[in-house]
Amino acid sequence: MSRENRTLLGIAGLACVACCIGPIVAVLGAIGIATVAGIAIVGMGGAALALLAIPAVIRRRRRRCGSNITVDGPVPVATPTTRPS
Repeated sequence: MSRENRTLLGIAGLACVACCIGPIVAVLGAIGIATVAGIAIVGMGGAALALLAIPAVIRRRRRRCGSNITVDGPVPVATPTTRPS
């Protein structure tokens, strides 16, 4: 390949890059903006779901035990036993 042909090929490549770089950057920017928007929407949805779940979790944790036994003092618990291997 002669020097003149390589020069023409290089100029054609630069012209292609100069012409197409705008749309390529625009597509990459749109993908980035869509990613940020998607993460924000999913994050807000998760936060809203967590806020709705908080009262149910608090209510469940504050609920008393279902047993009818009342104990006024400490309760003895048997020592756990282990089997030798």
